[in-house]
Amino acid sequence: MHIITPKELEEILLHFSQSMTEIDSEEDLLWDLVGNCISKLNFEDAVVYLLDESGQYLEQKAALGPKSGGNREIIQAIRVPVGKGVTGKVVNTGLPLLIQDTRQFPDYIPDDQYRLSEVAVPILLEGKVIGVIDSENSQAGYFTEQHVRILNAVASIYSGQIARIRAEKHLQEKQEKLLELQKRNYQFQLEALSAQLSPHFVFNSLNSIQNQIFRDDKESSLRFLSIFAKLLRYFLSQLHLEKAALKEEVQMLNWYMQLQKLRYGDSLHFEIKAEESLSIDRVKIPSMVIQNLLENLLEEQIQSANGAISLLVTFEKTQNAVAMQAWINQSDKKGTVEKRKTGNQPTRTWEDFVRLMNEIKPFHIQYETGEKPCPQSQKPCKYVTLILPILDE
Repeated sequence: MHIITPKELEEILLHFSQSMTEIDSEEDLLWDLVGNCISKLNFEDAVVYLLDESGQYLEQKAALGPKSGGNREIIQAIRVPVGKGVTGKVVNTGLPLLIQDTRQFPDYIPDDQYRLSEVAVPILLEGKVIGVIDSENSQAGYFTEQHVRILNAVASIYSGQIARIRAEKHLQEKQEKLLELQKRNYQFQLEALSAQLSPHFVFNSLNSIQNQIFRDDKESSLRFLSIFAKLLRYFLSQLHLEKAALKEEVQMLNWYMQLQKLRYGDSLHFEIKAEESLSIDRVKIPSMVIQNLLENLLEEQIQSANGAISLLVTFEKTQNAVAMQAWINQSDKKGTVEKRKTGNQPTRTWEDFVRLMNEIKPFHIQYETGEKPCPQSQKPCKYVTLILPILDE
């Protein structure tokens, strides 16, 4: 039995430490570990196990010796239940296990062949066992306490490197996720602006104002042109903001609906109410949601309208949120409401918009939609409820 001298031990541990300086993947690290066990400790075999995601099994991740098929392949890789065999018991106890004669160890689990001695030490990370370094030998009594101490030191060295690699991987994934989130946020902002300044809305608004000018109605023309300009300024000012004052959102809705009213005249009726106790001048909610919802509702209902359309929008306080309800109906009276082509429909529905916003922010905006009698007429009405969180200043 060869006794390793202190000088040899220092050289062995130095080699283990230096061999991994350029390694940046966990797989490469584990194969480097088993390679060094074979070359520097003269083991017959070396296997590294890691716990699977469930924490219930050890999986062979790297092996040299009879278990190695070359090209970093493990011949008939096995999974060992935690608590079973030598390696499974090491996971349970968190302590090394030295078996001088496996014939005297009833829990021994043969792998590729039956061997007479085995040593296994835990790989610890933040006080928890994440894997095991294991080696077997055909001779009984081959492994010594010195081997245990060496493997413990090796496990500590490699566990530090595993921690480094995992931390770097986590940081990289976090950065990639952040970049993807930023990319989606930019996409969301562009889609929000596109939804608010949709070409057909801008064109139709300007066309309606132009009609007022042709009629020589200067007062109405100037008033609606001013409203249109205010609406554009508001949309642009909110583009990079996550929250908006409820008071300003309500004002925006009034401007928006006045432009729609200019276009459709008596065929469109609307009313916007805010509960007095809501303090809309101080409450802030997620921006760029409400107008997108109303745009969708109007597009959908006008598409199939046979008469006048009535819209009621209410805002109420519910705990730490604002409940917005929109009710829209169609009368049976045949009228002249302009039909819109399918091509004018928004490319993203308001539900998609809310889901995207929740994913990016997230605000946890809740919504419900269905059909109920309209509060003002008791006629069939489509309704949408949005639960918008009240945001801190």
